[in-house]
Amino acid sequence: KNKYRIKSYGRGIKTMDIDTPFKIEFLTIKTNNFKEKKKLIKKELKKYPEKRFENFYSNRDNNKISGALLKIFKEEFDQISQHHGRILNFYGAWSASYDKGDYHIPHNHGSVGHCGILYLDMHKKSPVTCYLQPWNNDKDRSVIYEPKAEEGDIVVIPQHIVHFTRPNPVSFKKRIISFDFKL
Repeated sequence: KNKYRIKSYGRGIKTMDIDTPFKIEFLTIKTNNFKEKKKLIKKELKKYPEKRFENFYSNRDNNKISGALLKIFKEEFDQISQHHGRILNFYGAWSASYDKGDYHIPHNHGSVGHCGILYLDMHKKSPVTCYLQPWNNDKDRSVIYEPKAEEGDIVVIPQHIVHFTRPNPVSFKKRIISFDFKL
């Protein structure tokens, strides 16, 4: 709660209270021993090849990697579970890849639960996921948040947040793993 003193002409000094009742948590977890875990999950991903969608590649139609993801990144998912004080109920995990020029249109993952992204293969110039503020901004009607995520980071958000990926500007193939869970 912030308090400001303002002068009301002819009426003395008044106090105005300003509350910020809403907040949205974006969790960013640095993966421990990422090089080792990356080798393990990439070996698992070879079982589930990606196919071309309109603007990127994915294996979402064959998303049986949840078990392997949870096992390999157990330490990081335990952190998320501890933060929320609940057990995570996973119901989907898949990979997506972006060649030069590929992108993902604005979308969300539903109205209930959380979703996350593990940045598996990232070039320093690869775009991170962009998130749209879920309410209007008084100035320009939109706010886009781009976390300072890098390879090995896991970002977790509420599922209802609309997000997208800008076109990949480099020849390096960016690859992520997305996942959904409820508490």
